[in-house]
Amino acid sequence: MQLLVRILMSCLLWVAATASADELTKPLPADVRVIIDISGSMKKTDPENLRKPAVDLIVRLLPDASKAGLWTFGQSVNMLMPHRVVDPQWRSEGAQKAATINSVAMFTNIGAALEKATEDFATPAQDYRRNIILLTDGVVDISKEAVVNLNERKRVLTELLPRLKASDYRIHTIALSGDADQELMKKLSIATDGIFEVADTADELMSTFLRIFDQAVPAERVPLDENGFLVDASIQEFTALIFRRAEVPATIIVAPDGKEYSGTDPQNNVNWYRTSKYDLITVQQPVPGQWKVKTDMAPNSRVTVVSNLQLVVAPLKSNIKSNQALDLAYSFQENGQTITNKDFLDLLTGKALVSNQASHEVTEIDLATAASADGIFQHSLNGFGNEGEYDVTVVIDGKTFKREFVHHVNITDSAFKLEKRVDEADGKKTYMYTLTADLETVDVDKTKVTAVIKNSKDNNLERQLNTIGKDHWEFSFTPVQVARYDIVLQVEGMQIDGSPLTETIKADQFYFPDEASVLAAEQPVSEASSSVASEPAAAADPATEKEPEAEEESDNLLLYISIGIGNLLVLVLGYVAYRLIAGKGNKDELAEIEKTLATDSGSLKKDAAKKTAIDVSDDQTAHIPMGDMSGSEMSMSDDLMADNLFPLDNLDDSDSNKK
Repeated sequence: MQLLVRILMSCLLWVAATASADELTKPLPADVRVIIDISGSMKKTDPENLRKPAVDLIVRLLPDASKAGLWTFGQSVNMLMPHRVVDPQWRSEGAQKAATINSVAMFTNIGAALEKATEDFATPAQDYRRNIILLTDGVVDISKEAVVNLNERKRVLTELLPRLKASDYRIHTIALSGDADQELMKKLSIATDGIFEVADTADELMSTFLRIFDQAVPAERVPLDENGFLVDASIQEFTALIFRRAEVPATIIVAPDGKEYSGTDPQNNVNWYRTSKYDLITVQQPVPGQWKVKTDMAPNSRVTVVSNLQLVVAPLKSNIKSNQALDLAYSFQENGQTITNKDFLDLLTGKALVSNQASHEVTEIDLATAASADGIFQHSLNGFGNEGEYDVTVVIDGKTFKREFVHHVNITDSAFKLEKRVDEADGKKTYMYTLTADLETVDVDKTKVTAVIKNSKDNNLERQLNTIGKDHWEFSFTPVQVARYDIVLQVEGMQIDGSPLTETIKADQFYFPDEASVLAAEQPVSEASSSVASEPAAAADPATEKEPEAEEESDNLLLYISIGIGNLLVLVLGYVAYRLIAGKGNKDELAEIEKTLATDSGSLKKDAAKKTAIDVSDDQTAHIPMGDMSGSEMSMSDDLMADNLFPLDNLDDSDSNKK
């Protein structure tokens, strides 16, 4: 009976582990709602109406079993294609409808367009991953009255956006031209972890749409280079999107058996769609082996595949902060089941290429070579330093097959603006900081900011700041101790759309009074320690002396010991005298600072209800213990108490100090 119970428990654990792996890596079909601005201003920003071929390409690339719908908008909203499951008929009709896109509408009713495309927001979408692709060249414009437009814009951010976020929509936005409300577009995207793109010209529309399409409808690929691409036996179908250089008239693909194709060939299951810019080639049941592409390919060319052997990547974040890691988890599935066979997994090698779109710098990262027992590989990707756009390409080599996955990441700027300055008076430096919130993003009433000040002497202070003027926080301090200082602001609160807000802002790092002084102050301590330690060691080493008589050796040893003790006493007495003198100087300096803080209250009268001045000399709760020193010893020490080191104003006088 016990054996049976053990077997049942093992089966349940195995099922649970399998379910966990499948849940982590389950690929959900995409649900894509495309919303296109057709206001009259588009005649200027998109004179050749390049929205038509861009939408046409997206329609043709949408896979079976996904969902999609097309809408256009100006003052009113028009449904071009019903929102339903994509099949060959939907794609055919969608391509025809894309050709009717124009620029004849009045106004730019972004709010109504979003509402119309998401009428089913209250219905959970557990089987699909919801995405919106919004293209506009303008601002919220529903009336000739500016106040009406401003109120509508606020409604979009404070009412509509929280609703769509709660319903798990990712809003990807394209701002066409500098006249578009880029701040609004960015807020819609970042709040829902969508992608925000700017197409400065209509010529960039195609590539911009493709980047967002990759994010909304991630597809499995095989690597494509100048040598072509490898088709393994598990691939049932591939679709090659080949962009040609302007001077290249046609594309030819060559099968592993040497047969060339340049157009549709029903007998060999080849379907070919050609435009003036690209070729879209679909081959069913392709011959396994190395396929070649005979053309001068332009960027954005790719080969996607349908296969029984799938590289499955867990959904990745689209927006992260600078220096934040991107957590990558992936596995392979065969016929829908995660592969856990160790012999298979051990053959896999992988790399991630992190490309900065602005600088074109590429960082190559070797991926984890060992999977967990459930067949999942995990890795934290770094290399996202500066703000901007990055492409992450994951390439897995299985020796007889290759797979590729592409993801786009935006390194977003903060919802806060930090200003800092340094004032010098009477030979003393005061460091002042102002942190201002973006009121369209941050709910200031539900957000708190904590200043964390640390120095290299381990005298640290942590205090919560008071809000000033309903939109910003201020604090200042005057360092006293010679040390390196690190200033960090920790933000915790809520965004306007109701989502949590957590951010760590590195406010400052500096040496006081300067780097040379800090290094000079720290260096003698180590040298004195080493000299004191070395003298007894030298005295105790008989090998350094000539061989004396036994009696002389004993006398010399006593002499050396006496000299060592004498030197040590001299050093100790000198050190005590120095501490007494330095302590007196520090007391005088602290008294002067306390006097200044007590009398200089003119600058604190403004916003007195919000801004708090703290006389740190009387604040016993701000004391930070330093080692095992007694209270009197600490008052005499150069390692000044934290409050005396950090005379601060505008702090919440709470007992929140940390070391």
